[in-house]
Amino acid sequence: MVINIITGRMMKSIKAFKGSKPIYNKNGLLIVRGVCRDKDFENYDSIKQYLESKLKENGFEIIDNDEMVLFMEKIDDKLGEESTIYPDTFGFEILKKSFEDMGCKCDYAVGKKGELMLGISLWYDKVRRAPKFVEVVCC
Repeated sequence: MVINIITGRMMKSIKAFKGSKPIYNKNGLLIVRGVCRDKDFENYDSIKQYLESKLKENGFEIIDNDEMVLFMEKIDDKLGEESTIYPDTFGFEILKKSFEDMGCKCDYAVGKKGELMLGISLWYDKVRRAPKFVEVVCC
C-alpha cells in the first residue's frame, strides 16, 4: 500500500497521474507509465536535473552506481522468473540507449527513502519534444 501512495505522489508531482496506468503491481513492485504534463519541465537544463529535483522534492536521496546495482537486483528479485523486464544489471542504461537510438531524448534518476527505492525515466521525441512519457518503478 505504501508503494502505491509513494508512486502516486511522484506521478502527481510530475503532473503525470491523470491517465497513468500500472503495468505491473505484484510482490511489492509497482511499475506505472504516464505522460508528464509539468510546465516547469522547461525550467530545467536537462531531463536528469528535472527528475532528480522531483525525487528530492518527494523526500528521496539520489543513489550512486553501487546502489543502482542493488535496485536492479531488488527488481529482479521481486519479478522472480515471471518476467525479464529488466534483464540486465544496468537496465536503465539499456532503456536510455534504445530510446536514443529511436530518436528520442531520454534519461532517468533513481532515489531511495529508507528501504524503498524508486526509479523514474522520462523520454520524448527530439524534434517535437512531446509527449513526455514517464515510467516509475517502485519497490
